[in-house]
Amino acid sequence: MHRYMSRVAQQAAGFTLMKAMRRAWPMLPEHALRESLRKKDVLVNQVRVSGNVQVKPGDEIVMYTRHAMQDIPIVYEDEKYLIANKPAGINTDQHAQSGLTLISWADARAEGRYQPALCHRLDNQTSGLCLIAKDEASAESAQAAFKAREVIKTYECLVRGTPEPAEATLTAWSTKDARKARVTVSDSRIPGSRDIVTGYKVLAPGDVTRLEVRLYTGRTHQIRAHLAHLGHPILGDDLYGDRAFNRAQGQPGLRLCAVSLAFPQEGGVESLRGRVFRVPAPF
Repeated sequence: MHRYMSRVAQQAAGFTLMKAMRRAWPMLPEHALRESLRKKDVLVNQVRVSGNVQVKPGDEIVMYTRHAMQDIPIVYEDEKYLIANKPAGINTDQHAQSGLTLISWADARAEGRYQPALCHRLDNQTSGLCLIAKDEASAESAQAAFKAREVIKTYECLVRGTPEPAEATLTAWSTKDARKARVTVSDSRIPGSRDIVTGYKVLAPGDVTRLEVRLYTGRTHQIRAHLAHLGHPILGDDLYGDRAFNRAQGQPGLRLCAVSLAFPQEGGVESLRGRVFRVPAPF
């Protein structure tokens, strides 16, 4: 039997127990969390509970389960970099409401042998490939390559409806509202907006369509907001998408995955030139 303990973050006011447990232990499967709750193997402040009660910041949650914590898969590693396949539900870097993060996992794995650094970021609910550097010089080199758009980032997603035409590269403008933690997309430049360039290709059309998406710019929530602006929101996206459609499809999570990182032969990250790394989307 495994024992896991966590405290509810100060910024997690209003969380239910299940939401707090998902946030605390994202590498445990959903059925393991529900099983422990059903068996009354969850304690809040040393009191056993069985329902999805409200929790408060500072509450101690202890869970007993027969399920072991999964590890984050590593797709590639050398003396300068590692590429991890980040599961959905894990932040890349530290966040007020996060427990395990990709960078805290990498730091623990390094065991003091090196100082890992993120070279780019993925949203919490986006799964897929993320590059981590093992030293400052390698981090600066890769970060510069991403900023210069020298790394080709490809995603797969499921969206409502079928975009037309079947393949396109589109430009729009994105305006960020930091207070609401979301962006709005417009077809023309407005004060405070930044350009976004997104390419897509239909892989399997239908009421729910699988798309391949290429990011030419890397703005906040770019793929989610841009596709929603086109009338084809990503399944499971309640922020920009169609909540009723998501529920009807039984899609509780964001169906967006960074499936490929490609490093050109010229320029970019020297030690990774000519390499392409790919993972299948988990949906």
